[in-house]
Amino acid sequence: MGRWWKTGLLLGALVGGCGDDDGTPSDGGTFDSSAPDDAGSDAGRDAGYVFDASFSRPDVDVTHPMDETLRLNHLQCEGTHNSYHRAPAGEFPDWQYDHAPLDVQLESQGVRQFELDVWWNNRERLWHVYHVERIDDGTTCERLLECLATIRTWSDAHPGHHPIFVQIETKTPFDDETGMRFEGLDEEIRTVFPEELIVSPARVQGDAATLRDAVTTTGWPTLGEVRGRVLFFLNCSRQECELYASRDLRERPAFPDSRLDDPWAAVRILNSADDPAIPTSVAMGMLVRTRAISMPSAFELDADGLRAELDAALASGAHFISTDVPVPREDVALHVEMPEGMPSRCNPVSAPEGCTAAAIEDPSRLMGN
Repeated sequence: MGRWWKTGLLLGALVGGCGDDDGTPSDGGTFDSSAPDDAGSDAGRDAGYVFDASFSRPDVDVTHPMDETLRLNHLQCEGTHNSYHRAPAGEFPDWQYDHAPLDVQLESQGVRQFELDVWWNNRERLWHVYHVERIDDGTTCERLLECLATIRTWSDAHPGHHPIFVQIETKTPFDDETGMRFEGLDEEIRTVFPEELIVSPARVQGDAATLRDAVTTTGWPTLGEVRGRVLFFLNCSRQECELYASRDLRERPAFPDSRLDDPWAAVRILNSADDPAIPTSVAMGMLVRTRAISMPSAFELDADGLRAELDAALASGAHFISTDVPVPREDVALHVEMPEGMPSRCNPVSAPEGCTAAAIEDPSRLMGN
């Protein structure tokens, strides 16, 4: 028997709200996280956008060899930068890349880490997904809920995948109401992914005093414990990361970006592959995201230059190699592909002896043995 979930969220314009009709994020209004989702009993929401999705996951054996030995930080996978992105019209070299829909990236491009830029839409009181207002707002999924539902649907159909990693970058500027907007972010994540499908801070921290203590002593969960799940982390300003972490992270679904000495140290975003903080962070046990082959330098470098950039990222031990070019294109000399990946591989720095790419994720085991 499969496990079946139905989730619904009826949200819309604020009564008397002042959000821009074109979806432009604007100040004013807060997300009432204590209010029920039933629009009929929630005075702060009017009928508008309806998110109504059903999810079903088969109850199958997705065990891989070494699932009780390999841990989450023993893998290395490919990611995409601005994973929803569609290139705008006009001469913008930095933004001249199109990504396939998220489920296509998962299915045929070997991508296992995404980046979603989110903007607070005050009219709907929801997070929307795009890059830059008006001039670079093309996207394959307009709302965060829709992006997450695409990931969830693919995950349910392929529960043997190693964890999918979703980086969420909050683009709406910080203000006094962002704390409540973070409550909305948490709620949207949990609307699509129940606790049992999230690699949450609580799951990782366990009985340790802090996340940092857990990561540096007990370590990350084994792949057997978290296979088929999703791990969320936030690319936020320092002020916003501190705000998000100021509430007990065991109550949150996501990991904020961190520094080595933070009590919530677990995930780091270090975009330069030659950053000396990468090997230090990897050795400490943290998960690290870096980048390779990005616009506009991807147009400017030849194959040797791009190969050197990619090799540096791979050798660094960073766990997520994010790129603008996950598939070949005629105007770029090289694209990112995980060597020997199926689609991912054993981390060259942190993985133990005997690890194999098939033990990380085997395509023949994605839908059950």
